[in-house]
Amino acid sequence: MSDKIGIMIGYKDRPTELALLLQSLRTQTYKNFEIFISDDASGTPVQAYHFLMCLFNKLNEEGNFVHYSKNDFNLGVSKNRQKLVDDVMKFDKFDLMCRLDDDIILDSKYLEKLLEVLNKGYSLATGVTPFIGQAQFKRESRFIQPIGNRVILDNEGNFIMNGDDFGILYLDEAIIPIHHFRSCALYKREIHEKVSYDNRLTKHGFREEEILSFKMIVNGFTMAVNTGAIAWHLLTPSGGERTPDAPDLTKINEDELKRFTKELYEKNGDFIEEYNNKLNIKTVMPSNEELLKPTNLVLK
Repeated sequence: MSDKIGIMIGYKDRPTELALLLQSLRTQTYKNFEIFISDDASGTPVQAYHFLMCLFNKLNEEGNFVHYSKNDFNLGVSKNRQKLVDDVMKFDKFDLMCRLDDDIILDSKYLEKLLEVLNKGYSLATGVTPFIGQAQFKRESRFIQPIGNRVILDNEGNFIMNGDDFGILYLDEAIIPIHHFRSCALYKREIHEKVSYDNRLTKHGFREEEILSFKMIVNGFTMAVNTGAIAWHLLTPSGGERTPDAPDLTKINEDELKRFTKELYEKNGDFIEEYNNKLNIKTVMPSNEELLKPTNLVLK
């Protein structure tokens, strides 16, 4: 297997954020990667930004070549990410693929830490994405194990619990299996030989990761997080798909996730419990206190 990573960045109208991300890629301890950027019809082309062109040139000089393309029409998050997948899959030299948001800053060991997860036998690796703009609370990973981002479905495929544990920092470093991943992830190319992005979502793309995760699960792939891998999230309020109608689009996608999950349950049975069994994870129903703990996912 080749250890070269195809880095995939979906970009739209966030030039400063993109520059910060690219500079954090330049400082990675793991150096064997090339970068694919798909500009989803930005109002101003990246070529207009001198500082971005300087970074493009420096990355090319260092061997981390930048492949840039621009869409003539706005595709939205999921379709743009599928375009990036298609671009990387054209090359045989990338057995590893990494999807990144355009408003994050990576810790220097981010790729190195995610590779540790894949070397443990998982198909997909992700990290934590704390908000860089405020003081951080830290927790111990022992309160998350045996599984993170925990999902529990009832006997009709409806959500009883839909957890999200990795938007903050951790005191320790641990590799924890998960039911679904947060946005930035490194994974094996073979995933996209069986699984593609879903086109049923709005351009906003919210819930895309969870639908993709469930597709991975029913196709036999496994996922885990390394709490030592940090992608600082800028939560940029503009650019991307942060449009005035974003709350409405988020609600549409939330409803679509519920429909998709129920359809998957009706076709495959309790795929979440089967995944737990595959990983030899024993879980019990959560207490009321656990169900009511703070989360940034919508529980209904």
